Amino acid sequence: MTLHGRGSLTNAGFTRAQLRQGGGRGNGNDHLDELIGATELFVYQTPNKKPKGFDSLKLFLEASECELIFTLDVPPELKNYEAFRVTHKGGDKIPDAVLRRCHSWAHGRNFLHSFFKPMYGQR
Repeated sequence: MTLHGRGSLTNAGFTRAQLRQGGGRGNGNDHLDELIGATELFVYQTPNKKPKGFDSLKLFLEASECELIFTLDVPPELKNYEAFRVTHKGGDKIPDAVLRRCHSWAHGRNFLHSFFKPMYGQR
């Protein structure tokens, strides 16, 4: 699992004040290629806050045969964050268009995110 966003930046020595000023935001296109082929995408959002656009994201996922599941399975350093997991029904890889939209949505709100991508063909 690879963690992207604010958490990985604080581990790299950036302070919270620096992150609030920007740098963690963006549309995510700079590393979208890393997500292609993922079977799980986790988004860690600020607690007790329903972000703008969440309902439309959820409807898009449902129409794309994907599931959005809230989970308590978060890394210890993110214990105060709320998390949801996006998967494709049937356990297949998440469609590229879904990854693109979810990833852009997370970046646009400066939310941390991680993903799991199986290593096919390796023993």
